[in-house]
Amino acid sequence: MPMPTILPTGQLHPDLFNGPFVKRISSTPAATGEPGVKVTGDAMAERWKAEEKRVNEYWREHRDEAIDLTPQLRGKGTPSTDYYNGKTVVENKGMGFIIETIDPTIYTAEDANKAAASGGATHGFFYRKTDFLFSAAQEYTALGENEVFRYRNINDVNFVRDTLDFFTNGNYSQTDVNRMQDQMTSIVRELAQQIKDGGTPDLSKVKTTLTVGDAEVSISQLLEMQKTGQELSESFSGMTSGSLTAHNTEAFAKMGIAKALGNYYGSDKGAIGQMFSQSMDRLYEKGLDQVERAHAWAQSVTYGAKTAGNRDAVKTELGLAKLFSQMDTGSKSGLVQSFSSTLTQARALVQQYCSQYNMPTTHVGLAGATVGIEKFFQSWMEKL
Repeated sequence: MPMPTILPTGQLHPDLFNGPFVKRISSTPAATGEPGVKVTGDAMAERWKAEEKRVNEYWREHRDEAIDLTPQLRGKGTPSTDYYNGKTVVENKGMGFIIETIDPTIYTAEDANKAAASGGATHGFFYRKTDFLFSAAQEYTALGENEVFRYRNINDVNFVRDTLDFFTNGNYSQTDVNRMQDQMTSIVRELAQQIKDGGTPDLSKVKTTLTVGDAEVSISQLLEMQKTGQELSESFSGMTSGSLTAHNTEAFAKMGIAKALGNYYGSDKGAIGQMFSQSMDRLYEKGLDQVERAHAWAQSVTYGAKTAGNRDAVKTELGLAKLFSQMDTGSKSGLVQSFSSTLTQARALVQQYCSQYNMPTTHVGLAGATVGIEKFFQSWMEKL
């Protein structure tokens, strides 16, 4: 049973409540106010104080016993077995504490870059917009063929820098930035000409290419890679670990699949495709690193993360990601065949964990996780 960190005073260590990688599973209702009255931060603070006081009182009452505080953290009086409509409720979220990696709420490229700087598996490139191209094109319709504006007025520097940073892993110079900005100007002038010709600006018709490292890429292809990269990268963050459940089994499988799909997607797109695949590999590695760092942190502050069951769960989860990340991506047919055999290996890995701890695979939701993994892979095969 997991033991909490206890101070000499008999109180729980504050890290038990405040750790950034610790997620409490609680059935205790949140603080509420009168109808139409907003719950204040003070009310929530009082709620936390009351919760901590109750847990400490329980510890003092049972200080000579080996105790498991999980029921206390879930809410006073919660039975060990729950029932719903006459059926036993099976936990599909880990009991007690679950290691949780950084899952930033990303709304902008700046949010993504801040998360990436903290180790998050994301990048600002995925969230840069190209609206500036169309607004600039409207202004550039006033120019004649042999005219230039004194001031460029194209708000593209952040887009350019994030694009170069993502594909080159930060290995670019100001010369590279200047060159791409010149190319952006040419793109804007092409869009302006489309407008002057009576059409609607269409990036897919632009002939100017952008230079990224040693590769050339059209703006429309670049934006396609941006969209694909963002969707794939969502499988690299927001992971929970340390309790083998259907949710975690599926999430870590998707993590490995997304890495393999990034390799497959870039395999037929020349130099820029190779750079894309390498960039997605780096994000995948950052995702794994977050899980390992979180687990190491949890082991330093709570006994529960040091148990054999917790360690083996993390090992199994990371093993699932590794299995799927190594699928054959040489061709579509090869990838499909490789997925089938890898899924069999993944199921065997989960079954091995269950056998080790004398539990049926239904307890960890293997069948449901398998269906979710298959649907995820199939949906991507239809896209790519």
